[in-house]
Amino acid sequence: MRMLKVAGTAMLVAAMVVGVAVASFAVVTPGASSAVSVNASFTIPSWISLSVVGNGNVSFASITGPGTYNGSNGTQLNVISTSNWTVSQVILWTSSTVPTGASQATIQKDLQMTFDKTSGSFGASTVNVSYKLALTSDDMGTLPQGNYNVVVQYTATTN
Repeated sequence: MRMLKVAGTAMLVAAMVVGVAVASFAVVTPGASSAVSVNASFTIPSWISLSVVGNGNVSFASITGPGTYNGSNGTQLNVISTSNWTVSQVILWTSSTVPTGASQATIQKDLQMTFDKTSGSFGASTVNVSYKLALTSDDMGTLPQGNYNVVVQYTATTN
């Protein structure tokens, strides 16, 4: 038993000496540095946002007969996307109000929306849309007197 006590004490003293030696080497010198690197991985999925900047309402002067009528103002769309995108439009006839008997085909054909661009790449983009109503004599016969409120829906889609 005495032998075990002496061996245990010797081991304890040896461990303390090694600990002090290691601690003396671990002292950091001023101005020294150490660096490690870590990989941070993530995925950004396809994402898109479309909004109208400012007032999105367009009006036309009184239609007095065949001819070309420019819209009172254009529409500015803001597209923010993480990938390539395209913009399209459609008239929402269920949300539009036109006089009974008005030809949707004539309105669809004659209400011209001109885009400065219809596609782009990732990032923030502005799309400008101008409006024109170009009516012929024959068109006038398909559009009865009254107030027309046509709702245009724009859709931005990632490719």
